[in-house]
Amino acid sequence: MSEQPTESQCRDYEVGYRKPPVHSRFRKGQSGNPRGGSRRAKGRRLEEIILKEAFRPIRIREGDHIERIPTIEAILRGLFTHAAKGNGPAQRFSIEMLRASQQVLVAQALAEAKQNASERPLSEFEVARRIAFILDKVAREQTTLETIHQQGRKV
Repeated sequence: MSEQPTESQCRDYEVGYRKPPVHSRFRKGQSGNPRGGSRRAKGRRLEEIILKEAFRPIRIREGDHIERIPTIEAILRGLFTHAAKGNGPAQRFSIEMLRASQQVLVAQALAEAKQNASERPLSEFEVARRIAFILDKVAREQTTLETIHQQGRKV
């Protein structure tokens, strides 16, 4: 028996509730989700959720003032508040976080300084040579434009 109904069967077939058109029915032996799985990589979902939640704005009250800040900032404020009140583990963790962030900043500054050091400054002679080159180029273009303009008058 064939999988698709014949033309005569299609004409007699009534489309309606729970009776889809023949061309849009599921075919036997073919999956309804041929590619399978979701479109996103499953490994990235957790990281995306963590970042989304860490930077989701929340409202906090400080005295009479209400602020909207990212969740991670509220957590860090709480951590530093506990550390300032004398909580030993919070103090140790805060100090370690500060050291780590300072090391990252120092590494970035060193990388930037190294990149800037590799670019040698131009000597006065090199600067003068480049200025002369640009002035010469502009003069040539101006001469060319004047020549074209004069030829246009003669014709």
